[in-house]
Amino acid sequence: MSVKCFVESENMAGKIDITAASAQGPQENGRDRVRIMVMGSPEGVENIVKSLHILRFAEMKEWSNPLPTGRAGEVMRILTKIVLQADIR
Repeated sequence: MSVKCFVESENMAGKIDITAASAQGPQENGRDRVRIMVMGSPEGVENIVKSLHILRFAEMKEWSNPLPTGRAGEVMRILTKIVLQADIR
């Protein structure tokens, strides 16, 4: 089993700026920016975020606030992780 090391991600405080992050590019200084999106009902999305927190994958505060997807009853939350490029295989 391979374990990947994550670098403390930026404190997004529930806000995202996809334009600014994209302008910087996904890779810089030996680090790769990876985004994980969870979409579904508000309850389902919250359950996934809590489950990933219990598994110690991400702190709950690292996720964006729920964002509308344009579909009735559906939201999404986004998590940004910074991965050391040496760990990507």
